[in-house]
Amino acid sequence: MADTNKLVEQLSELSVLEIAGLVKQLEEKWGVSAAAPVTVATGPAPGGSAGGAPAAAEEKSTFDII
Repeated sequence: MADTNKLVEQLSELSVLEIAGLVKQLEEKWGVSAAAPVTVATGPAPGGSAGGAPAAAEEKSTFDII
């Protein structure tokens, strides 16, 4: 079994560009994607109108200045 603490230390020393390259290599090797999943709405949002169209947001007209 791999020493995960040592692996974490090694990964912590990589630059952002090196990590991006590592992610791409792992995606290709394992046939996966690291993209964030997209959520699909299945009904009206809470506070939305019953017709499915979102309710118009009330524009703020007063502000507190400190």
